Amino acid sequence: MQSSQIEPVPPGSWSEAVDQVLPKRSSLEGFAAEAGQAHGVSLETLSAGAVLWVETRNSFYRMVVLDGPERRVRITGGAVFPAETEVVVAGATAGGSAVKVGWIVEGFRLELTTDAGPVTTSRVKAVTVDDEVADID
Repeated sequence: MQSSQIEPVPPGSWSEAVDQVLPKRSSLEGFAAEAGQAHGVSLETLSAGAVLWVETRNSFYRMVVLDGPERRVRITGGAVFPAETEVVVAGATAGGSAVKVGWIVEGFRLELTTDAGPVTTSRVKAVTVDDEVADID
């Protein structure tokens, strides 16, 4: 009978081995690096009435900022929001528990908090801030 030997991973090469097996966004450091390099919009920087257009892999949304620092928006679009609905933008996520709070980032999913519970979109393809300012009353 032949026994198999498990060889130890040489010091310093563990992170290299993990990088070869896991996508970068699977680690917190990788998520932060990817989210920091991608094009995105921070809701905290937007004034009330700002209009955003968000295209995901499966849907198209229009958002009107109600309160940027509080991340509150009115959203319309997709199958989940056929009528204008007030939500809180939790932020950009790769699908795990890490969230870039208050951001909408291309290449990441968008996590929203609704009265009925959390909603996560498909990956964001594009996000733009319109020149239009909407009436929020």
